[in-house]
Amino acid sequence: MKLHAIKLLGGKCSRCGYNKCVDALEFHHINQNEKDFKLGSGNTMSWKVYKSEALKCILLCPNCHKEIHSEIGYIFD
Repeated sequence: MKLHAIKLLGGKCSRCGYNKCVDALEFHHINQNEKDFKLGSGNTMSWKVYKSEALKCILLCPNCHKEIHSEIGYIFD
């Protein structure tokens, strides 16, 4: 499902455009208060539920993800 969600969100880091390795792309919830679960947590669910959660996110490479969390002042989960 991660591959489908990556494709759904454009297939590259929304900040720098990185797209060399899908394993190096991460989901960042735009609004942490709307987060129902962490994508990639290994939970079994339907594509409909997974897609709904993915649409609350932007796709980032690890460097950009860490920079965003640093800029907004809170730690990863």
